[in-house]
Amino acid sequence: LRPPSPPTFTILPIARRTPGPALGLLFLSSVSSFSSMAASVNEISSHCPTIPSSAIEEMRVLGSAWAGANGLQVHRKTGIEVAPVSLRPMPFPRPVYQQVTGLVDDFNQLIHKVSLDHAFLNEHLTEASKFDEFQDRTLKLFNLVREEGVRQKASLGILRSDYMLHDAKDGSPLVPRQVEINTIASSFGALSEKVSGLHRFLIGRVPGSGLNTDDLPPNAPIAGIARGLGDASKLYEATEPVRKGGEDRRIAVLFVVQPEESNVFDQRHVEFSLWDQYKIPVVRASLAEVQAEAQLDEGSRRLTLKGCEISVVYFRAGYTPADYHGEVEWEARTKLERSAAIKCPSAAYQCVGSKKIQQVLAAPGVLEKFVSAEAAARIRGSFAGLYAMGDGSPESKQAAEAALKAPEQYVLKPQREGGGNNLYDTEMVHTLKTSKEEELQAFILMDIISAPPAPALFLRDNKVLEVEATTELGTYGICLSDGDKVVKSEFVGHLLRSKTASSKETGVAAGFGVLDSPILYDP
Repeated sequence: LRPPSPPTFTILPIARRTPGPALGLLFLSSVSSFSSMAASVNEISSHCPTIPSSAIEEMRVLGSAWAGANGLQVHRKTGIEVAPVSLRPMPFPRPVYQQVTGLVDDFNQLIHKVSLDHAFLNEHLTEASKFDEFQDRTLKLFNLVREEGVRQKASLGILRSDYMLHDAKDGSPLVPRQVEINTIASSFGALSEKVSGLHRFLIGRVPGSGLNTDDLPPNAPIAGIARGLGDASKLYEATEPVRKGGEDRRIAVLFVVQPEESNVFDQRHVEFSLWDQYKIPVVRASLAEVQAEAQLDEGSRRLTLKGCEISVVYFRAGYTPADYHGEVEWEARTKLERSAAIKCPSAAYQCVGSKKIQQVLAAPGVLEKFVSAEAAARIRGSFAGLYAMGDGSPESKQAAEAALKAPEQYVLKPQREGGGNNLYDTEMVHTLKTSKEEELQAFILMDIISAPPAPALFLRDNKVLEVEATTELGTYGICLSDGDKVVKSEFVGHLLRSKTASSKETGVAAGFGVLDSPILYDP
């Protein structure tokens, strides 16, 4: 989501223009100064101290070296590269950080309880699914497994709830507004931890940053995510005892990945931590490889692949239609969903993560069906305005009319994950005007979040870009359940992504932003 103000770039006298890899941004081969940039003065930017030019160049050299030496990397077609990062952490209000990290258990409990309500999910997703084939297939998979009889009652959620700071511009404090909650393939936990380490190193190592490492909050999602997978695997072993003659079975966790995976280091850090903590190996396979090689015993429905019995299926793919090239991938997904392995996530959790369910949960009185009044109040305090589309109600008609009158105040969101799917401004207006009313049920409408911009230093391709940026903070939660009961609910870390203030999206993998970390301040 973007702020209403336009971007501001500072092009320094000795800089040269070169095209950016995804956004056509202006990169700097060297820099002469980095100040608070006169364009926007607000609460966040006022906490960004001036950095001398000599310090910036030292940060670039040392930052690139540290990132390469510590696995803060991505895999491109051209080879291994340092991941897009910010060289300096972004100021973030301490009370808001405490507020959103305190919501992790509330959202864990909510997501799990909604996932158990078959009637609720079907009631609210059936109409949206009529105009969204991907959502339709996911919902049908959820219903297929339920009607057949769910073989594995346990489930694992590695959830990430994303927030932006909202500035009401009336003198009131900045408040968090939830962008979305991710229930499948919640990525960048490992690289986020590495960015926290990078910033801690640079602040301590390079004089003149004007920042204090004591204000960097702890961040350890690598071990935390691995604990979730490891504890789920142990739960599987406890509830799926060794069969006669199977004393030598080899247990493994399956990572379902994309064939040309660029974010492999983010996954490998978790894989290696899982081995260090639990001595559980990981098997990696695409959906097509699962269908070709995995065996499902129709009696026990135990899943085996590459000589291992799969205890947990961790989806790092399967969240977008692009991952399903044909029926082969859907057959693989069905095989996995029917198996005795614990799914992370199940089709039920994936359905709960849809934009439509997010919108429905924001309606008056709905949260209270699943959580206590106190938890509902805490959760509702983070919601932005969310509106149904195309259901024929007066509310949806009014929302559509409001968006047509003031499109800069809204975003139209389909049932998609992964970045780059939302519709803004003229694209939104065109869709609202040309779609049949019932077709709009595939979308929800959301208020634009007015995020305060602040100066940032982005590092891409070993070049420094000085921009005004806005940020999005994600909180990672582990939710392990056994049937109705949540047996583990834990906050395990955070992710901060920054983007140029003019960009409408923040997805790093999609090329819109960079990895960052928060440095806390007291307003």
